Amino acid sequence: MSMKHIALCAAVSILALAGAAQAEIDVSPVAVEAKASALPKDWNKTAAFMEIFVRSYKDSNGDGVGDFNGLTSQLDYLHELGVTGIWLMPMMPSQDGDHGYAVNDYRAVNPDYGTMADFEHFVQEAHKRGIGVILDFVVNHSGSGNAIFQDAAKSKASPYRGWYVFADKNPGWYNEKMRGVSGAYYNDPWKPVTKIVPGGVGLYYGVFSDSMPDMNLKNPKVIAYLQDTMRFWMNKGVDGFRLDAVTMLIEDGPKAYFNNPANPGIVAKLREALDDYDNRYMICEASEGADMYVKACSAFAYGVQGSIIDSAKKGALQAPLVRQLANPNRDLMPLALQSHDAYVGDRLMNQFGVNNPADYKLSAAISILASATPFAYYGEEIGMSNGGVFNDPGIRSPMSWTGYPRTAGFTTGRPYRDVAINVASQNVAIEAGDPNSLLEYYRALYTLRRDHPVFGTGEMSVQSKAGDPALVFTRSSPKDKVAVMVNLSDAPQALSATVGEGRFVQSLHVVGEVPAAAVASEGGSLTVVVPAKTAWVFTKSQ
Repeated sequence: MSMKHIALCAAVSILALAGAAQAEIDVSPVAVEAKASALPKDWNKTAAFMEIFVRSYKDSNGDGVGDFNGLTSQLDYLHELGVTGIWLMPMMPSQDGDHGYAVNDYRAVNPDYGTMADFEHFVQEAHKRGIGVILDFVVNHSGSGNAIFQDAAKSKASPYRGWYVFADKNPGWYNEKMRGVSGAYYNDPWKPVTKIVPGGVGLYYGVFSDSMPDMNLKNPKVIAYLQDTMRFWMNKGVDGFRLDAVTMLIEDGPKAYFNNPANPGIVAKLREALDDYDNRYMICEASEGADMYVKACSAFAYGVQGSIIDSAKKGALQAPLVRQLANPNRDLMPLALQSHDAYVGDRLMNQFGVNNPADYKLSAAISILASATPFAYYGEEIGMSNGGVFNDPGIRSPMSWTGYPRTAGFTTGRPYRDVAINVASQNVAIEAGDPNSLLEYYRALYTLRRDHPVFGTGEMSVQSKAGDPALVFTRSSPKDKVAVMVNLSDAPQALSATVGEGRFVQSLHVVGEVPAAAVASEGGSLTVVVPAKTAWVFTKSQ
């Protein structure tokens, strides 16, 4: 997670703490109650996920803040787009009052978003449409307003003192060379408890901010509490979790507090809670070293997004992307072009510019078709820009449903944050049904994936090398085969894919486009001339 606006958030959260009512401490054990899944078996192996910030998605009551009921009202939009998985950014009460990554109560919903009943209704409605729901689960730290931390900070005799990382004096771990790594370490992580808890004792460790004290994940009681909390949500039908900031989990001195070798073991322990349920999914945010974690959970292939974008912009396949597609763990490492974190990159429209839709579409085609379980970020499918500045808040603007300049169709009131600066030209209302729009292109990509699960489960064969003007790969299973040809260059290219014998048809079509005639392979090879800056996908003709 990226915290470049930490100073602002910390100031707001400290003020909020003074007046916030403290939740009661609930660390009670939770038993498995709802083991069965409402979704098709192995749904997550082929799922196309959309990351959604509830606060910024859709407001149902005019208070200017997105909520569960607003999100539920847009499930048909997501279903018709072809989305089959939703990753919700944190939706629990939080110290920061915005992004949600400083959790004050792990077993409640943020009242800004509605009630627990509203949340449960959302999950049920998502399942009716075949859409899975995973929650952002923040395990490295809690919020400083969390009742457990408040109790632990006040006295060394607290039964929860061992739940967080405390010290009597600063051990001198801070290394300024780590400043900004993974959106953290902007200052010395050791802070006096009295800074946020009057009368508190000692120093506490908070790698992200004053309002985010790190939990002591070496303590089995903390692990058990987190496992119980995961069961709490899965009993309500939640289909899995995205674990935040797993690179930070264990602290062992100045040279072992980032990607500590013990971190994957913590993730594996948390995974045990999911294994008691059917058909659940877990993915980790590992800003670096994702391969460390794939035995315990899927892990985003962050860092590769820049190579995808550069491949499109430069007209030549970039080496990091080729290496990732050759990685034996690739199907456990989803591709994503952007996220809520600025360290992943700006909104794509800000990176490509308004006059470069072809490269935008090529990048989307690679990310969505080359990943077993691709992830997109809300608004990506319409080319939504940032809100006027490139930082964390700037890339979390309200969703552009219409071109109305003040509200973007997000609310009938005043939006809590400025809408995207390109709301007039890039919005759902104006793009729906337009065959040239980004929205319809994303719909075509997702529809193709939905109709051909082999994109998620088939064996991949990459038939291009670094420097080539195109990316060519196939996915195959005993029942199906697809060939993807992405011409990155500014000129038509004769591209070939080894596909075996048969007839194949170009199947990536936007609304209103007439399908072409089937093409026969010759000697097991399919050769076609692909237009400049175009992605074609060939499927076996029935």
